[in-house]
Amino acid sequence: MMRKLLLAAAAALMAQAACAAPPNDADRVALEKLAADLDAVWDSGDPAAVSALYAADGSLRMGSLPVVEGRDAVQRYFVETLGRRPAGARHVTRVENIDMLTPDLALVDTRASIERDGAQGSREVLAEFHNQTLALRQADAWRFRAVRAQRMAEPGRAAAPVQQGGKR
Repeated sequence: MMRKLLLAAAAALMAQAACAAPPNDADRVALEKLAADLDAVWDSGDPAAVSALYAADGSLRMGSLPVVEGRDAVQRYFVETLGRRPAGARHVTRVENIDMLTPDLALVDTRASIERDGAQGSREVLAEFHNQTLALRQADAWRFRAVRAQRMAEPGRAAAPVQQGGKR
């Protein structure tokens, strides 16, 4: 099933490459909200709320680990991984690019990091990922259809000081 999805997405990308368009304002806001919602529910430690952001047949792949397919499997994955997160860790997603492949399918590139408070208002970056995500509009709500996350090199650095409201 996943292979068929990726082939269909690749075909859509090739067919739409010359026609891929930026999102309209409403879709950009909705897709950025989906990313922010993921950060919030990850931070709350709620695996059911994380998996609810996925389509019923959504999938997740972290690096070279096997693909986790289906909302129930995604929830089980987050039950395990959220239970191991470091104390004080936060999930921070930065949307870098959105390409509308069809009116109801978006390719979203993000940088996601796991961070915690450091000295003097800085944030320590514990892990950083580049994510490529297919987001699917379902019943007027965007859901993650396929998330592929690649871990970046060990950051080993502190992030910039945080402004009020958690923004940089």
